[in-house]
Amino acid sequence: MSKVLFWIVAAPLAVAIIVFSVNNRSEVTLDLWPLDMTTAPLPIFAVVLASLLAGFVLGGMVAWFSGAETRKRARQMSRRAEAAERELAKAEERIVRLEEEAGDGDVRRLPGDAA
Repeated sequence: MSKVLFWIVAAPLAVAIIVFSVNNRSEVTLDLWPLDMTTAPLPIFAVVLASLLAGFVLGGMVAWFSGAETRKRARQMSRRAEAAERELAKAEERIVRLEEEAGDGDVRRLPGDAA
């Protein structure tokens, strides 16, 4: 199902990018004013697609860094759960060992039971 959804979104997006690139081949001069770099004529579609890519990457980085606290908390909770499982396994082993030491034939009687 996810592959079908991927292609439903990706195919029209790819077609739109190709059509945009073919229709916007005229050149613009990109000038990065504070930087003393030589300017070069670039196709409009290259400038727009590079800007979209840069925005996508920056947005991904912001999302990644904003989720850092949640991932840290999840790692801590995972460690706590593993430690609790180890303690539980030790306690179960101790119970089994104590029951074996007490003897298998002993019947436990509650106070007030008739003998």
